[in-house]
Amino acid sequence: MKSIVLATCLAAGVSGTPVAAAGPGDRYYTPQMVARATTLTRALAQRIHFNEGQYLAVKQLHLDMLTERRDLEILLNGASDEERDTQLAVAQRRYEDALTQLMQPEQLVAYQELRSNFTAHRIK
Repeated sequence: MKSIVLATCLAAGVSGTPVAAAGPGDRYYTPQMVARATTLTRALAQRIHFNEGQYLAVKQLHLDMLTERRDLEILLNGASDEERDTQLAVAQRRYEDALTQLMQPEQLVAYQELRSNFTAHRIK
């Protein structure tokens, strides 16, 4: 009986393939979330030019933001559009505040320029 339980646990562990992120809280991220956070961080780093420490902090921030958005979408399933928009806007503001705190003044100027020139049709 123990071997069946052990085999089931091993199979479940292999098939789920969560990825542990280095950082406080020992959260687990799916490979898709890690890939998305990496893509977001690289795209921003091409324009803002982070140092290595900033790059890692911004990537962790992106992982946290993606996790929070996923959790909010699950939590707010069935909520009104207004409630969902309000909660997502609060999460977005927290992300923006945390991101700007990681930047140096010249990076912040570059980020604000990037945001002011951003339009939805440029998303790929």
